[in-house]
Amino acid sequence: MNAFWAQRSPGERRTLLIGGAIAGVLLLVALVWLPLERSRSRMASEIPQLASALATMERQAGEVARVRSMPALANATTGAVADLSTSIGRALPAAQVTMIDAKRIRLAAADVPYGALLETIAASQSSLGLRVDTARIEALPAAGRVRAELVLSRP
Repeated sequence: MNAFWAQRSPGERRTLLIGGAIAGVLLLVALVWLPLERSRSRMASEIPQLASALATMERQAGEVARVRSMPALANATTGAVADLSTSIGRALPAAQVTMIDAKRIRLAAADVPYGALLETIAASQSSLGLRVDTARIEALPAAGRVRAELVLSRP
């Protein structure tokens, strides 16, 4: 290599040095800077999605904390089920409430007003933390009346 360099004239050496420097800069740009810039652009475009996911997780964490602070349905006694039956009985006289297990309650009604059914579901959610697990609701010929079978459960 030293003999090769010694045989070159000063103009050729300068040209080779400049060409080598340019090739080195181009390799540095192509192999280091461009991949870093692509990664930066990709990450910058993901920030809004990640912020949205974070906001969703924070809302869900608040919901989890709220649900955990509610009294456990598993600790509910037969009296609590009777109280729920009484409150539902006032809103939906034709409804039957039975406890399936420690976390689930079955609500069956042959002919009830749809609005009263929705209010009962909302009230059971706010007072006992119950959610609709399964529901089968059929419209009856009379306007605003439905047949319903629901299973309400605690998360």
